[in-house]
Amino acid sequence: MVRLLPLVIAWAVATPAPGAEAPPPAEKYLHEGRLADGESASLRALDAAPADDSARFGLGVIQFARAVENLGRALYEYGAEAKNTNVPFLRLPVPKNDKPSAISYRSLGRVLDTFATDLGRAEATLAAIRDDKVGLRLRLAKVSFDFTGTGADRTTLVQVLERLNGGRFEFLKKNPEFEVRFDRGDVAWLRGYCHLLSAMVNGYRAVDEEIGFEDRVRGIFPKVEPGAKKFDEQDPVGGLKVVDAPRLRRARLHLVAVCELNRETWKHVLAETDDDHEWLPNPKQTDQLGLPITKAQIDGWLAMMEQLEGLLKGERLVPSFLLAFVSNNHGAGMGLNLKTLLDDPPPDLLNEKRIREKGLEAKYLEPEKDKKALDLNAILNAARLFDGPFGFAYAARFN
Repeated sequence: MVRLLPLVIAWAVATPAPGAEAPPPAEKYLHEGRLADGESASLRALDAAPADDSARFGLGVIQFARAVENLGRALYEYGAEAKNTNVPFLRLPVPKNDKPSAISYRSLGRVLDTFATDLGRAEATLAAIRDDKVGLRLRLAKVSFDFTGTGADRTTLVQVLERLNGGRFEFLKKNPEFEVRFDRGDVAWLRGYCHLLSAMVNGYRAVDEEIGFEDRVRGIFPKVEPGAKKFDEQDPVGGLKVVDAPRLRRARLHLVAVCELNRETWKHVLAETDDDHEWLPNPKQTDQLGLPITKAQIDGWLAMMEQLEGLLKGERLVPSFLLAFVSNNHGAGMGLNLKTLLDDPPPDLLNEKRIREKGLEAKYLEPEKDKKALDLNAILNAARLFDGPFGFAYAARFN
């Protein structure tokens, strides 16, 4: 009996009390910052139980966290100063590096491409989830990242969010562990964010932004390699010089997925009847972040997404009255097909001088009588619903 006592004590400590929900295996790796180990362990678990969507959800979250960590490690290598920029990808607060490497236009491009690849892996994992009852309870306060790659200087998720926010969050007083139970709607939400960030990467990488790169990032990175291309005053490049047109198509398709996943997200969220540490609450649920969401906001957001989706799929046109503001020669009754423009862009995209003088190319225009036009009222209504001091925070949550 004496010999069995330590085992009994160990079992009692390790086993949750009756009615308590045991932490998912993914949480251990997220808390310890061992994301690579967590991904490997999750993959092995899914090999043994391919139908376990809770394990698949945990793997997707770990893979998303790894995408963020890998981006942070790259920014740390180049000594990024997050406080000096509002550029989304470069705002990730990483520890100070006293011996940074010199960054170049091309090396930053490789960093962003790796980030998009990592996001694609997480999205593919989450897309395979089929169980509408899937859930993943996580205590987010202790999720940590090893941005330095040394294992000695970890940054918690809360520290990242507080630095981005400029102060401590009030909701942590009521929920200090930042406990959240993610559910089926959150699967679609996280997939939507993977697509949104991937669209931004592809949009940036589709055009040549090397000229002026040194000046744009000098305050962010301590060491910047001189660019190979210099601005030629005799032959200025008008608009955006497209160097990888297929990336614009991929960006468009990512944005279409964002619109579709927004609809899927809110279908599941609005159908929920529980109230258990919600990440995205419906109007009858309690919000963990102190930003309650109204039915009007949801309806307004989805109405805007419907308009943008139609525009991105070529089912709606940019109306001619808007085009007349940028082109002196634009004729009435002809709208712009954004899908055609992004799938087969001109080499000098958004060349304002050319558009003003010569107008838009005919292959991008279609008669408005044959298709619906973009309804600006839906866009403006959504903007009104998210106006105010927390408007950006609300919009960021919706994605």
